[in-house]
Amino acid sequence: MGTRRLIVGCLAAAMLVGGGIYAIGQQLRSCGLIDVWLRRSGCIAAHEFPTLFDGKSLNNPAMAFEGDSDRLALAMTETRPATAAGAIPQRYILLEVSAESGTVLNRTPLGGFEEGRLNGAILLAWNGRHAAMAIPQPGKAAAPAAKEQVAATLKLMALAGGEAGWEKPLDDIPASRSGFGQFDPDNQRFRLFTGAWTIAGEKIDRGQVNWNRAFGSGDMPVNTPDGTTAVVRADKGAIEIIQADGRRSSHDLGIAGGQISTNWLLLSPDGRRLSLILRPVGADGILQVWDIRTGQRLMDAVVPRLATEAAWSADGRRLAVRRSGREGSGYALFAIDG
Repeated sequence: MGTRRLIVGCLAAAMLVGGGIYAIGQQLRSCGLIDVWLRRSGCIAAHEFPTLFDGKSLNNPAMAFEGDSDRLALAMTETRPATAAGAIPQRYILLEVSAESGTVLNRTPLGGFEEGRLNGAILLAWNGRHAAMAIPQPGKAAAPAAKEQVAATLKLMALAGGEAGWEKPLDDIPASRSGFGQFDPDNQRFRLFTGAWTIAGEKIDRGQVNWNRAFGSGDMPVNTPDGTTAVVRADKGAIEIIQADGRRSSHDLGIAGGQISTNWLLLSPDGRRLSLILRPVGADGILQVWDIRTGQRLMDAVVPRLATEAAWSADGRRLAVRRSGREGSGYALFAIDG
């Protein structure tokens, strides 16, 4: 008994000392086990899913909190070991998980595994209440005149808090090509491949689906409902905020001008906070959160293997960001204070 107590005491002391050193080490990175334990960077969970990788469906968002819940939906690519010929079988899959625990709640694959480039697409609503899917039907022939196309089914799937979904035949989609699409900012309409629909299933003109101006990249700005604009000036290493009344302010990003290879911006649902993913040249990604009204930086964390997608919870108090990995990809979850 005495030996066991001594071992436990030594382990506890080591954790306290190690944690203390970690807490003051400015070079250490976010979302490691000790960082999650200490919540030093605000990272409260980090999860990775073997054989599942970022869904290369060219759609934003491909990750979203489902309505007002703690459930997170992720469009992923599922893989199998390479064949004797070296091909990697893969397929799109919609994964639904508990955001903090990472527990998988539901898996919805899009058809069977394919070798080579994938067909089809998964598109999530910004509010996470629906997923639109173009599901290829390999056993069904496309129209005789439609070369290089595959037959598909269009499915609107209800997620947490969403109204009932539906399925209908989809015009033949291009073979070996992912479908670009996006939901309207009000989440009532979406476009995918060459068509557009309402969530009630009515086909509409693509021009009726507007771009979500709460999302931006590069020098494309984001716009709050009250007219405030924010844009990254990569050449200056700064973010510029233009208030609705015309007042301008410029804020240093902490990265030298010209050293930002890419950047991605997303406003919280209430338009008060802005997440900013920065990809410096040859370095780990950086996650920042800004108060769009005051220009105050609320968070600044280096996140290893940070990808380019983020998702805000409905109340703006949780922020999930994609992370890539060798065996699979996943996400990190941050608590946002202030």
